[in-house]
Amino acid sequence: MGKAGVGKTSLLKTTCEGHSFLQTINIPPTKGISRENYLFRGLLEIILWDAGGQQKYLERYFSPSQKEMIFSEVDIPVFMVDTSDDPKDQQLFTQFLENVFKYSPDLEKVFVLLNKTDLEQAKPDLFYKELNGSLKPEYRDRVKFTPVSVKDGTAQYRLIEILDSSLQTSVIELEKMKNIRGVLEEMKSETNSEYFLFNHLDGLITASTVGAISSDPLNFLSLEIGAMESNIDSIVQKIQKRLGNLEEPIFLSFILYETEKYYVYLQEINDNAVMMSVTNEKSYEIIQKIQKTLSNSNPLFQKLLKLTNSNQKI
Repeated sequence: MGKAGVGKTSLLKTTCEGHSFLQTINIPPTKGISRENYLFRGLLEIILWDAGGQQKYLERYFSPSQKEMIFSEVDIPVFMVDTSDDPKDQQLFTQFLENVFKYSPDLEKVFVLLNKTDLEQAKPDLFYKELNGSLKPEYRDRVKFTPVSVKDGTAQYRLIEILDSSLQTSVIELEKMKNIRGVLEEMKSETNSEYFLFNHLDGLITASTVGAISSDPLNFLSLEIGAMESNIDSIVQKIQKRLGNLEEPIFLSFILYETEKYYVYLQEINDNAVMMSVTNEKSYEIIQKIQKTLSNSNPLFQKLLKLTNSNQKI
């Protein structure tokens, strides 16, 4: 939340299952508080409370009738500041900290994102000085400042880091990740291929046979397979019209790429996940094994379906 120099706030509250991912590209101004559910890496489910910063909403957030509801049971508070503006009275920042620490006493950190650092007129150092200088002594070790930019992707990257850190402390989700990786390892041994499972919602890797989720940059790559399907569908629609056929929607079965030495196989698992397989040798027999492995008749595939269904308990 914020006003003139103090940006919007995101309050991530856990459900019994965990957390999720915040999309930060092209977010319109929030009117009041927007509540959204996200699934981060296909593992952590969150409820995102996105609080708009317009003046007319601020009094409501801190009113006696609403502040306890808004600031209680918060797991990951994110305070975003527009550093291209001029620093103003930091009373709002102080109010935010006092309420979130009061009503969510178990919080270890509040994350402050100093946004729009890519702009020439940005003043992140000045904002850091102003905000850090307004901190009470008991808050200094509990507030983490990071210069970011939504435009260049560093804000999104930082949010992913924050959520990954939360994921690594969640016993339920770590057990789920362990089970998913176990299935992928069995598939690897059957098909002589490496496997990468992507979350459909945010495009991030959920698990793979080449390592666990960590600070490795590989784990921040994303797969946007839907854009390809949409493009192909528009081409097919034009072809159908040209041939005088009835227009029928296409659906993605699988995609196969190749290099001189190996194949890359992609298949949607369900609405939540996409699988990418990279063969260790160039053999069409291996592709047939992968297709058999990723079919409904395979017990391993059925287990993977259950693990990637967010409504299923592990």
